[in-house]
Amino acid sequence: MEKEYNKTIKQICILLQSEPTTEVIQGLREAFENLSKQLKAGPFLEVFETTLSNIPFAALFSLLAAPDNRLVVTVAEVTSQLLKPVTWAMVHQTFEEYIIQGLDHPHPVVKCLVLDQFLKCDRDTEPFSPQYGQHIWMCLESKNDTDATKLAKQVLEHLCAVGMAADYLLTDESIKAIKQLLASGGESQRFRVYDVVAAASAKSDTTFGLFRQEGVIDMLLKESSAEDVLVLMNFYELLPTLSASAASFEYLDNAGVFADALACIDKAEGDSSVTGSLLRVAGLKLFSRMVDAGGVKPAGFLEKYPIAPRLGQMMLATEASGELTTTAINCLGAIGNNAEALEYLAKEKTALVALASVYDRSLGQLRVECMQAIACIFGHSTSPSKSASQACYELYERLAGGKFLMSLVKEIMKGFEDSCVAGLAVIQKMALHAWGVREIASHQNALSYLLMRDSSRGRLVQQWQFAAIESMAKSEQAATEFDAATLAQIQKYVRDGPYYVSSAPQVAFGSS
Repeated sequence: MEKEYNKTIKQICILLQSEPTTEVIQGLREAFENLSKQLKAGPFLEVFETTLSNIPFAALFSLLAAPDNRLVVTVAEVTSQLLKPVTWAMVHQTFEEYIIQGLDHPHPVVKCLVLDQFLKCDRDTEPFSPQYGQHIWMCLESKNDTDATKLAKQVLEHLCAVGMAADYLLTDESIKAIKQLLASGGESQRFRVYDVVAAASAKSDTTFGLFRQEGVIDMLLKESSAEDVLVLMNFYELLPTLSASAASFEYLDNAGVFADALACIDKAEGDSSVTGSLLRVAGLKLFSRMVDAGGVKPAGFLEKYPIAPRLGQMMLATEASGELTTTAINCLGAIGNNAEALEYLAKEKTALVALASVYDRSLGQLRVECMQAIACIFGHSTSPSKSASQACYELYERLAGGKFLMSLVKEIMKGFEDSCVAGLAVIQKMALHAWGVREIASHQNALSYLLMRDSSRGRLVQQWQFAAIESMAKSEQAATEFDAATLAQIQKYVRDGPYYVSSAPQVAFGSS
């Protein structure tokens, strides 16, 4: 008995030899829809081989130019399935003439079909054509984000990551395409291009230098003077990526972008409008992200651009909005998650003192935000240096009048998931430090509570409780700080896993 996919393939072959009447187009649509289903149902290799032995790719690509939208979509779906096992080298060798046609195709489904193939190119030694570059860049052209523009952006960033930028994506024709996109497009289109420029520049100083030489970086820098706050926010988003090397950071720094950003934060002080709030929040987030940029020395950057005291002022300001206070706390946590930046904060003091003050007087969600920031700071490294660990200990001593651990336990005992998770996260990060293990071991009642299981807690809380206990067990200080019985209990907790339920009743301990 003849298999159904054989019947379908025969039907397509007959229709392909017919005049393209309305009935033939309708027949092709139905036949390709059936073939698509049959390829998915399998056996794939069998259907794949039979299809290609009867219907050449050239015929499929020719149908992608058909005037019928549904037929184009269906043929593209079938072609996409048939190309899945085909390597990039084979695609390039066999279909080079169709690739550019597909990239320039008006239908987004066809563009996506071709763009997908470039993701298979994963080495800079793969065969490639310099002619592809400008056509891939032009796939970014659109007023709005679409599946095709998102995929084109992904493809360009992928090809830059595997080393194709200099030879194939930054030819003279490609540079012309980039400038055309920047000159003719709106904000969305421009920043789509800038995203790729930033990602490519982060991979190579040479690439950054080429973009700078061609004036592309300076075109980006002009966005900093835009009156539209959303444009400025998008501009800020790119600066940490663009500062991946010392050379690129120096160029941006000399251009004054960070001095301007700090001035923008100061200028927006007291501005209670939505625009003023957005500008301050965007500026704060920029500086919090810059400490982790590859080309930045965090302590020197924070000293040159003193954002830390401003964060402290914003946290303590009684007239500040809840969003601004929360943003300041979050940004301090992000900055303190960098060891070198943390050491600077410990010397600068004002921001960490403000954080301790806000924690002591806070309730509810604001206290949760404080705990999350403290967890970021305590967890800046799984192997903290002596000086950075000392900075964490000094903050610990400031919190809750020196009784921070018991304050955390009280937050956990309230039973609210956010408070439980945040409190347990801080304790888990404490256990990364020698002083933290010592503090936990010296509060036996708190430790006994932490070792109590409660299956009524959500799984997320149980996971964080387990993570805290596991960090204690893994600590180099565990054997010396915990007595033998407690250490055995901690180790058993870890062996039993996060969701173990004991049949024996547990007795709650009071707080000390």
